[in-house]
Amino acid sequence: MDSLTLILNKLEVCVRQQTYESLETDGVEVKSVPSTGGAWSSIRQSICAFLNSRGGTIILGIKDEKKPHRHYTFTGYTENNSGNLSELRHCFKDGRGHSLDVSEHLRIEVRPFDSGQVAIVRVSALPEDRKFCHYEGVAYERIADRDEIIPTNRLSDQEERKREMETYRELRPVADVILSDLSLQRINELIQLINQGQSQPIETLKSSIGDAVPFLEKRRFMLKDSQVTTLGVLVAGQSPADHLLFRSQMDAFVDVPNTVAQDKKNFRENILQLMELGQSWTLRNIMTGVSHQAAGTLVAEYPEKLIRESINNALAHRDYTINRPVQLTLKPRQSLSIRNPGQLPAELVFERPDDAIPVRRIFPNPKARNPRLADILKLHNKWEGKGIGMSDLVNYALANQTDLPHYLFHSSEEISLCIPSGKVLDESMNEWLDLMSGLLVEKSDGRPLTDEHRIVLAYLLKSEKANRLGLYTLALTPGNNHFGAIADLKSWGLISLHPASDQFRQVFVVCRELAHDDHHAELNQIFGGEYLRLDEISRLILNMICAAEKYSTEGGLNAKQAFRLIKTRMPQETAKRGDDEFYRAVRRRVELMAPEKSLLKSAREKSEWIVTPDRVLSMGGTPSKPIFRLNHDFVRPML
Repeated sequence: MDSLTLILNKLEVCVRQQTYESLETDGVEVKSVPSTGGAWSSIRQSICAFLNSRGGTIILGIKDEKKPHRHYTFTGYTENNSGNLSELRHCFKDGRGHSLDVSEHLRIEVRPFDSGQVAIVRVSALPEDRKFCHYEGVAYERIADRDEIIPTNRLSDQEERKREMETYRELRPVADVILSDLSLQRINELIQLINQGQSQPIETLKSSIGDAVPFLEKRRFMLKDSQVTTLGVLVAGQSPADHLLFRSQMDAFVDVPNTVAQDKKNFRENILQLMELGQSWTLRNIMTGVSHQAAGTLVAEYPEKLIRESINNALAHRDYTINRPVQLTLKPRQSLSIRNPGQLPAELVFERPDDAIPVRRIFPNPKARNPRLADILKLHNKWEGKGIGMSDLVNYALANQTDLPHYLFHSSEEISLCIPSGKVLDESMNEWLDLMSGLLVEKSDGRPLTDEHRIVLAYLLKSEKANRLGLYTLALTPGNNHFGAIADLKSWGLISLHPASDQFRQVFVVCRELAHDDHHAELNQIFGGEYLRLDEISRLILNMICAAEKYSTEGGLNAKQAFRLIKTRMPQETAKRGDDEFYRAVRRRVELMAPEKSLLKSAREKSEWIVTPDRVLSMGGTPSKPIFRLNHDFVRPML
């Protein structure tokens, strides 16, 4: 009879006799089943404590009554609570606030008990490299028969230990791999690289795999107990996929609407060949165009160097304990995404998602996640070790060769880098900065903004919008070579440091006037129900005109400018209608909200603004080139 059955038998006796026996320990908890999901908090705390300690078992369906004397009563478990049990797998988070899937650490069963049944939740402890988990922002541990809060200093110490453990994941042994599974040819190729450029050989070529053992142990391809490591299989394995499965695989997709036309490839090889295969596949599938500035030469959708560094870094830094492949997804004329097993080290991530200006920024760091593997990749010129990969992502964006790169955290075990095609300073950003021309002139005391100034402003504007959507963007640092532009913009008051910045991590944000493009409250106050009755396109037009009236040198917008500003804010509508039809739709709405153009002919002065009480827009300029701004004296027409 196992210990759990013995405890259940004792509980059944106590229930029938209405007595109490102390049966809860550091590994057993007895609880009733709450009637509502919100009351399950205590159960989740106990599971959190078991996950962070040595595991344990929770028996659900029995209540510890205190009156009139202490005794157990049977409350039972029914299938009505199966949803609450299922949710237990996904209600915990790691120390950085990311969701933590603990499915593999929970085993749930239902057993007969007395006149009904109880639910048994068996909890196995999290491995050390995943502790501590949190429930509602608090980490618990099991001490005797109680769930106690883990002190802050222990949480910090554990995060540091986790970082150390992450560093050496490449050196974990791979089961069932023997010496003969390694390739002597690949070992000798590596030795030739090590000897290259040396006055005398550092290592001699090996005549047999047995002769290579001291070299393999020195390079940590093999441990002293003859176990071959993940590193050894990745670099020198004859058939890495036979032993590492998805850890030595890269999946590549061309994502197009027509699924028949999708190009799908699965590459299974050692790490050096995966890097070459991934780069070749991407270059083969990206779009190319003709550059007029470069005398008609072909220009790729993404710089080749950026593709190479991004793929190499993904494979160099991925978590090799997670049995999932790296995934490349190419959306032609949209984006290149690299989905990677693992997470970024905590010290790289700076986030304040609940601040008035939400921030989710990443700071480059040259520290290798897999240092032994990095040493091998350096020999093959596959990794520089200077944090260049992330810095180049920013530099290509600031050179206006790509749009804003960003990261998406899918879970505690997967992250994606997305590199959108296009430009940071695209048509939409140029239109917005032109719209804000009056503000820019005022802030800079009339100094003209260079392309570098405008690109930095566009980068920071797009970063703020991406951060609000839960995406992580790369921070601008001295290594981005744009501190001249940043210093100017900061001195003019067009950008400033986020209040949460410190001396080591400076996060820049644009001035609030430049970032503000939602004038809903103000428009609602001027026009009331008339504004709310307008469709989305008309409301967006009014928002842009409101901003232009405040901050542009023209004091208003024409229909063409309004179209260019809102088309990127309504991408689905633009794609459905096409540019020409969508422009006509914008122009028609402007005309319906403004006075008749014929009134401009009777204007006594060109600077005079034409107003009719029942139209939300006023109008200036000439009949052939009218511009529009708000009618602040709008009067709703009487029915």
